[in-house]
Amino acid sequence: MRVATITLVAAALLALAGCSDTGPDAPAASAVTTPQAPVLAGEQTASPSPMETAPQIVTPSPSPTPAAADGDPCQDPTVSATGLAPIDYDRYGSICLGMSFAEASEAMPGPAIAGNAACPWYADVLIVDDPGLYVSAVTRPDAPGEEIYLFRMQWLGNPLDAASFPAPETTRGISVGSTPGEVQAAYPDAVTVSVEDPSQGTRTQMLSEGGDGAALVFDVTAGRVTTMFWGTGITSGAAGELCAL
Repeated sequence: MRVATITLVAAALLALAGCSDTGPDAPAASAVTTPQAPVLAGEQTASPSPMETAPQIVTPSPSPTPAAADGDPCQDPTVSATGLAPIDYDRYGSICLGMSFAEASEAMPGPAIAGNAACPWYADVLIVDDPGLYVSAVTRPDAPGEEIYLFRMQWLGNPLDAASFPAPETTRGISVGSTPGEVQAAYPDAVTVSVEDPSQGTRTQMLSEGGDGAALVFDVTAGRVTTMFWGTGITSGAAGELCAL
């Protein structure tokens, strides 16, 4: 059977050779490209190869209306603090002036906000020991933890390094590390005042007043904002140790 099969294959090859042009005038063999027939509307195209992925059509599901990009959640309960800059005249994040430490703990995700052991009217809200950034909420010493009237953010590192650190900002983009010129551009109403601080001596501060007796105070060291106060009771500047017996 093997001999018969080989004989048949040889005969077939000879037959094919006889059908081709072998003369001196025969054209050289060239690659033949079979033209692709155009695909008409309604016709099915070939299925994609295993290496190809057909595009997936996804129908989006309805999503909630996004939070407003501006507004004051402390004045309008329909406004969410999500997506807003954390510092404004009357709030830090979702913690509003007038809240107790307990209410602030419910309003702000994270660890509970509680007064320090040495001064229970003063609570740390944000602590970044390296490089040295602290945000605090302050209540009255005679009613510790009852009603927040002031916030403070301090930068204890090199003033020049503050600008490159992602510290919380005001709604107008000012934070520790900002220059007086940047403060003035963001808050055209800001005035410069000198304040006598019992522990630090004469301080240069820039002050912008908001509504309802609230203000923002920017304390400047070596040409950079290094401490910020915001809340009530500081319309003439801010000075003094907030956690002192």
